[in-house]
Amino acid sequence: MLGRLISLLRGDEAAEGPLALYLAGDAQQAERLANERLSKEVSDRSSRLAQALLLADRGRGKDAIELAERLRADQPRDAWPLLAIGRAHAVAGRRKPALEALLAAAQLRGGDPFIRAELATLALAEGRLEEAADHLGRARGGGKRLAQAHGQLAGALLQRGRLDEGVQQLRQAIAADGSDAAAHANLGAALKDLGRFDEAAQALQRALDLQPQLPPAAYNLALLRLDRREWDSAATLLRGYLQAQPRDAEAQYWLGHACMGQGDAAGARAAYEAAVRIDSQHARSRWGFAMAQLPAIPASSEEQARGVAAFTAELDKLATWCRTQAKGEPWQAVGSQQPFFLAYADGNHAGVLRRYGALCGELMAAWARKVKLPAPAQRAPGAKLRVGIVSAHLHSHSVWHALLRGWVEHLDPARFELQLFHTGRVQDAETRWAAGRVERLQQGLGDWTAWAKAVSDARLDVLVYPEIGMDATTVRLASLRLARVQLASWGHPLTTGLPTMDCYLSAEALEPAGAQAHYSEKLIALPRFGCAYRPYGTKPQAPDLAQWGIAADDRLLVAPGIAFKYGPAEDALWIDIARRCAPCKLVFFRGDDGQGARLELRLRAAFAAAGVDFDASVRFIPWQPQPAFFGLLQRSEVFLDTVGFSGFNTAMQAIECGTPIVAWEGRTLRGRFASSLLRALELDEWVADTHQAYAEKVARLCADAGLRQRVRQEMAARRDGLYEDRASVEALASTLEQLGA
Repeated sequence: MLGRLISLLRGDEAAEGPLALYLAGDAQQAERLANERLSKEVSDRSSRLAQALLLADRGRGKDAIELAERLRADQPRDAWPLLAIGRAHAVAGRRKPALEALLAAAQLRGGDPFIRAELATLALAEGRLEEAADHLGRARGGGKRLAQAHGQLAGALLQRGRLDEGVQQLRQAIAADGSDAAAHANLGAALKDLGRFDEAAQALQRALDLQPQLPPAAYNLALLRLDRREWDSAATLLRGYLQAQPRDAEAQYWLGHACMGQGDAAGARAAYEAAVRIDSQHARSRWGFAMAQLPAIPASSEEQARGVAAFTAELDKLATWCRTQAKGEPWQAVGSQQPFFLAYADGNHAGVLRRYGALCGELMAAWARKVKLPAPAQRAPGAKLRVGIVSAHLHSHSVWHALLRGWVEHLDPARFELQLFHTGRVQDAETRWAAGRVERLQQGLGDWTAWAKAVSDARLDVLVYPEIGMDATTVRLASLRLARVQLASWGHPLTTGLPTMDCYLSAEALEPAGAQAHYSEKLIALPRFGCAYRPYGTKPQAPDLAQWGIAADDRLLVAPGIAFKYGPAEDALWIDIARRCAPCKLVFFRGDDGQGARLELRLRAAFAAAGVDFDASVRFIPWQPQPAFFGLLQRSEVFLDTVGFSGFNTAMQAIECGTPIVAWEGRTLRGRFASSLLRALELDEWVADTHQAYAEKVARLCADAGLRQRVRQEMAARRDGLYEDRASVEALASTLEQLGA
């Protein structure tokens, strides 16, 4: 009830009634209660004090001061009239008399949070941040006004780049008033800028719990969700934000980014178009629109083909716009989105990627001229060859395990000064191991411009990019000339198209005849697989198949690829295998990004159209930890290589587990990983190049346990020849020396 006394301070003269309500930040209730009490007793002191403060807030300073002076005359040792006088002068901009009155109030109630907050605000108005902090440090208690003052000081500190101190003040604001959603939101934003992303997400989520319609909190939390690849959550937050701020082009751009992560290319295109309608110079949205022509999970082969054609057309439009109409800094668009899904459409894409690469190189060269980026260094006479590797995946990742670990371990430090530039955020035991093997490992530099400076300052002779096309920072750096010799490799097995890439490091075992036609770079095929792969040695963990509705007598066929590796042209193949191998379960995998769900919907429709029971034949299960994945492989009758875009690491893990593989032999590098491994094991009979042959081989293995056992034994007897191939790394070393001479 309104008449209940509210105390802000533990003391003998604590405020009560309307005054306490005002000091607690509830001016409306304070006024209502004051009017109610004054109607019964005109001399009610708490009500008249509240009136004086309310008059000051409304700009009626003269009336406020007059009333406060009368109240002060009655009780000279009461601090509250002095507070009202100080507030009246402060609202009118009269800082000197305001300060005198508030200091006098502080002499009487030195720890009062409201009085100290007023003094801090006056100090902030004159730029005296340390004095403001001192006043706030003397406050005892809490309340909305104190929280507001801490927030104001935090803002001033953050504007001056004093982020840690700003965070401290925001935490004090929350301690003073835990219901202050804005303080939580600002804390989250500051922590995000400090790179403390988990704490930032917690603060921003708390802000939205307190005030669901708080646009800045929703926007910042969405960016954190994007960074974690939590596409669904990010898209939901951004759509909510855009309801409140529909003219925010940047938010529309990020919504497009989230939609692409979900596999919703149409939604992404709509968001990018909306951004351009708001801001015709939003270069990243124009760039994103071109890239979003390529669907992650196409509904049909026709949609996939249309996407490739549309990408080609939109890329040409984008290039024309960049060269004739773009203003500002169009190079910021480079790498913001990439034609990543082009690799999953069959065909030779070197032509269109040359045009894409030319545009990337042209825009980044303009930036290099603007900042006067130094030319690459010449090799110092007699010095070791300085070799750099730029990668976002210097941690436990497929690129690391397939290529980089063996290179880092076996390139001779007596011949090479090896420097690693880890542009990604993930760090683990592999990262720490790598740091101990090389001359220098740099990480956590932040913006791509800082990375460009770091790589340039290293004065490298040869610079290697193992996976161009998977990371924005890497694409931007690769589009620059940062070393005399620059090389790409098959961490992302597609030509880069970049004129700044001199050569492409591939492998003899992986490339078909005439492979140079697939590359804009000069192709260098290292012996065998060009890497020194090391088996995991993971102890398998037996899977609980019943949890996924897989019967004990089901033939288990593991389809290990990520969702976008499964093109619509192969839907009929999986249906044929399900028919031939029943009772069976084709096991696909999915994460939380929505792409697996889109693939499942497409396959379910294809199975229904073919009259095959999807639920009796297929399971989609979550991605498994490696011990569980190894257990699944050991239990499986057959490992089903992905058609069109094979998997090197997953095939090597199947070989380690002794799982029979049926492999597809494609026409380009990306479709030949598993087939090349089988040929190296002299298991050519399990390589197919037609759907019918593929399905027949799977059916043969499913039907014959003795045949599967023979294949397992042959794999086990021969697989050591695939591991720790130091001769391939020595060939790489010789290549680097020749190129860097």
